[in-house]
Amino acid sequence: MAWRRMSWKALFLLLLVLFSLTFLLYNIHTPQFWNRALVRTTTTKEEGPRAPTQLPTPYNKTHCFKYSGEKPSSKEAEEERVLLDSIAWPGPPAQLTATPPEQTSDPSRSTFTVLPAGGDGERHVGDQLEAVIHMHDFKGRHRPHGGDFLVARLHSPKLLAGVVGQVLDHGNGSYSAVFPLLWEGSAQVEVTLVHPYEAVPFLQRVADEHPDRITYSSLFRSGNVSQTMVCNRCLPPSQQPLCNYTDVLTGEPWFCYKPKVLGCHTRINHFRGKDLRTILTKEEGMLFRSGMNLKVFVRGSGSHSIPVLPERIGKHV
Repeated sequence: MAWRRMSWKALFLLLLVLFSLTFLLYNIHTPQFWNRALVRTTTTKEEGPRAPTQLPTPYNKTHCFKYSGEKPSSKEAEEERVLLDSIAWPGPPAQLTATPPEQTSDPSRSTFTVLPAGGDGERHVGDQLEAVIHMHDFKGRHRPHGGDFLVARLHSPKLLAGVVGQVLDHGNGSYSAVFPLLWEGSAQVEVTLVHPYEAVPFLQRVADEHPDRITYSSLFRSGNVSQTMVCNRCLPPSQQPLCNYTDVLTGEPWFCYKPKVLGCHTRINHFRGKDLRTILTKEEGMLFRSGMNLKVFVRGSGSHSIPVLPERIGKHV
């Protein structure tokens, strides 16, 4: 047969090729085979010495202070105060108790009205437009206080133009939305209830008590050994060492718990885990109903399509 006529050198070469193919197919799925430098990593307890990741300066790490025990610098504390003040929401009236879901804001029963233009009754580029919003509950009653999270915008589908209005809370269930008129032509007013007032304190509490509401994980693999580890921007301290995947250019932090038998360089993917929806009670869930009170349009009373004329002559010197 043909194989008997092969020389011992040819036979050795054939066996070497077969061995190489077997080794290649066995290891082709490992991250080390493709790129040992898939991500730049450091770890607090890694096999052998590693140079620490050099983070850019300044590096904002305020989100990790609660875990690290560090205190923010005066500059970081001031920055945090300014940001929190900019998103501060009005507190509830002193006499307000827990509100039943049917007494929260219902966008389908609420309305907004565009106020008439003053003077000659015309609106020109450079003028302001004002709309009044009246919020009602699911029984059609006017809300006795403010605090709803409303977004108002003026837009033109034809021109693909739009501008967000400033919403003013009058504290009695009525709001004003003020828009600058920036283009000539038709403009439409649109008001959206993002969240009723009762949902806002809950969102604030959840943000404080459950900052890591969404879980993230990464798969680490080497050969036939694999392990899935929890990852996030900031992880609580434990006896388990961390793999540091902080972006060396932007300083954006990202960490994973290190597998027990695998190195940080064996991380091959990243995926989002489950949402921690167990923090919502049944009553709280009533405040986040899609199509009911979560990002739903408030209906307009009368015409909410506005003709805008060119800028008035002689308005600007």
